[in-house]
Amino acid sequence: MERGDIVTMIAAIAIVCVIAVFANPQSLAGLHLPVPAIPVGTPVPPANPTPLLIDTPSLITPTATPTPLPTDAPPYRIYYTDKPLTYPVWMLPTNMNTFGASDIPLRGEEMVTFAYVEDVRGGLTQTFSVPYPIWVMNTTVVSERNPQYGNFRMALCYAGNGTVIDGEEILNRGLAYRVVQTSNTKMYMIIGATYIDSYRIDLQTPRKYYDAYRFGLPFQG
Repeated sequence: MERGDIVTMIAAIAIVCVIAVFANPQSLAGLHLPVPAIPVGTPVPPANPTPLLIDTPSLITPTATPTPLPTDAPPYRIYYTDKPLTYPVWMLPTNMNTFGASDIPLRGEEMVTFAYVEDVRGGLTQTFSVPYPIWVMNTTVVSERNPQYGNFRMALCYAGNGTVIDGEEILNRGLAYRVVQTSNTKMYMIIGATYIDSYRIDLQTPRKYYDAYRFGLPFQG
């Protein structure tokens, strides 16, 4: 057979194969194509990824609300009496210097105001009694119009005989602080105010005494 005939026959066979593939593409279904290699170091996703957990309000357990303590009672206002001449003593001591300077405030104590005296003039207060073993008189005097003439004086007295327990004097304007250890007895104040715009005396006691009396607990020092 001539070489030209052989080439012609091979070309004819190739044409027949190409026509067969296009006419019946399912004939390639059984072929296994090579899988491309995965480069080293490429992360492979897990077969069953773990779902994200998202908190919802229905899954959150609310914390218990603490029970609040009873609020402090409003401080009691002490007014002036309308019968000062029935008191055993109604005049201030002539020498207020005997009471000395202001006391040192109680350090490290939370103070609670349980009563107060507030006015612009002097007079004699109603009688009152304090149940706490230790309490203070915290005084503030305001004199803006005539500060150079301002003078405030106060004497704390026993209601039974008028004996002075303690006292204070503030010239011009300012503050004063007195620690008192007289309790469970009737007392009153004699107050003098000259060229004073206003004043306030807060009666205060440490929180531990205030709460002990309020809740019926024994006093502790």
